[in-house]
Amino acid sequence: MTDKKNIIQAFTNMAPRYEKIVDSELQNFWGWSYRGVVDSLFEDISVNGKDIILDIATGTGVIPDRLLKNGIDGNRIHGLDITRAMLEHAQLRLNGGNGQKPINLTCASAMEMPYANASFTIAVCGLATHHMSVEILLSETCRILRRGGKLTIADAGGMLYWKIPGIKLLLKIAAFIYFSITDDPSRAWSEADAVSNVRSKEEWSSLLSKNGFEDISIVTLISKFSWISSPLIIKAEKR
Repeated sequence: MTDKKNIIQAFTNMAPRYEKIVDSELQNFWGWSYRGVVDSLFEDISVNGKDIILDIATGTGVIPDRLLKNGIDGNRIHGLDITRAMLEHAQLRLNGGNGQKPINLTCASAMEMPYANASFTIAVCGLATHHMSVEILLSETCRILRRGGKLTIADAGGMLYWKIPGIKLLLKIAAFIYFSITDDPSRAWSEADAVSNVRSKEEWSSLLSKNGFEDISIVTLISKFSWISSPLIIKAEKR
């Protein structure tokens, strides 16, 4: 099974209970609710009626739902996710079961976004970058954003001591054991693989600058445990 297949299988299995699982895990690891992290993601983001917004790895549509409730026209909101089952749950949430599609949902990889250059003014990604190649994601996001377009990301941040030889291997083993017990093998493999994609604040800043972004702001949210990777809120603008 490839890494991509592990991710798709894991999130297909999680789709019916995704928000409950994520909320429980965030509360246990960080002391944050899922909604609390989404609220932090939107702090200081100014969205107007002319913006065209992409939610990368939209999952069950929590972020598009927030945008719709804030009065943003659904035609200006796009959600991208690699897992069809997650998008099916997003559709149910967003259309209220009436068969209409108020936003644009696309099943595709964030590593190869099916959008033209400079298609969006805002891109957001909540709690998903650790399942992607960060450099490819940033390159693709820069491509699909217009000049001056805003990027906001919320996800786990790595620690500097993770660079010590053997530490990441131990973290991968720990992740695999934990998710084998609490979930299923596909989730265990996908989360173990994800450890390599978790970046420190310094690494994020360097990669953002390298891939065409400026005005970079990275804030560490207060976490429940000092020894666990803390949540980061990352904001930048396309040069």
